[in-house]
Amino acid sequence: MNKKLAALMFAIGLGAASSPVLASCEFYCASDYNQCIKNGMPSEECAAERTACLRDICGYDY
Repeated sequence: MNKKLAALMFAIGLGAASSPVLASCEFYCASDYNQCIKNGMPSEECAAERTACLRDICGYDY
């Protein structure tokens, strides 16, 4: 039973690590934006930080 559970956990972790959505810079910037909002910062400031993140990390030309 433990070997089956370990194999399942390994497969789930491998799938999550290889997912291009989770590894994308857009996901990273969106996570930062959500954390900014949760911390109580004004939405305009969080949006400006997200735009800067997308420009600097993802290479978008804003």
